[in-house]
Amino acid sequence: MGEAIGGVRAAFMRMLDAHVALLRAELEITGRELGVIAGLAFGALFIAILALILLYVGSFLFFGELLFGSMGWGIIHGTLIAVAFIGFVGINLAGGDVTRYGWGALVGLVVAVVLAAIMLSNVSNEGGESLRSLIVEEFQTESLPFGDEWLVFLTGLLVGALVGLIVGLIVVWRTDLSGSARSQVIALITLVGAIALGILFPTRYDATDGVLGLVIMVGLITWIIAGIVLAARAGFDPEARYADLVPRESIESFKKTKIYLEAEYARLKKRALGR
Repeated sequence: MGEAIGGVRAAFMRMLDAHVALLRAELEITGRELGVIAGLAFGALFIAILALILLYVGSFLFFGELLFGSMGWGIIHGTLIAVAFIGFVGINLAGGDVTRYGWGALVGLVVAVVLAAIMLSNVSNEGGESLRSLIVEEFQTESLPFGDEWLVFLTGLLVGALVGLIVGLIVVWRTDLSGSARSQVIALITLVGAIALGILFPTRYDATDGVLGLVIMVGLITWIIAGIVLAARAGFDPEARYADLVPRESIESFKKTKIYLEAEYARLKKRALGR
């Protein structure tokens, strides 16, 4: 009987080993197939990502050349749009108000529309030319130490400095800055206004000269800067942003359970010692 039991046991072990060997062989085949499937899926995903990148970049290059006369505008616009949308992610991860950042898009749109209206209407150039003509008629060009063609540029500088000064005063009035910081902000905005209108006044613009490309670029840059400023003024609260990642209820439950067990242990210990 012992020999019979030993034979049955040996037969069972051989059968078990055969099943294990079969399972290993099948798992090896399955592993190879899974490797092939994973490799093909990864390759398809990689090609799809490349196609999306090509579509994104190619579309901006195509429309930059088609609409604005240069693929350079497509590169600039595509980059700025990517940066603008990355800003949404950055503001959110920093615990800021993405709605405030979204309002920056409206500010950028208003700036772009106003700039397009000024440039395409050439109102700045015509106003500068009219003022130049008035000065030339009143004071005679020969008596001036520079040619009359510089009058439009100087007029733009003066008008831009005045506009920048007014805007700077408004900005400083709306913010809580120290004395030196206020002066620096006013000086910077005044300088930017003077340079901007100094460039706008002497030049006549046309829609085919890349004006729309420039306007879109300025609008996108304004969106990014204004959105960051508005979000910063609202403040950042990373603790509130990541509060849901902390399992607070579980922690509180563990604390309560710990307190209960400690109390029960102390009570049982007291009863045992009392006996």
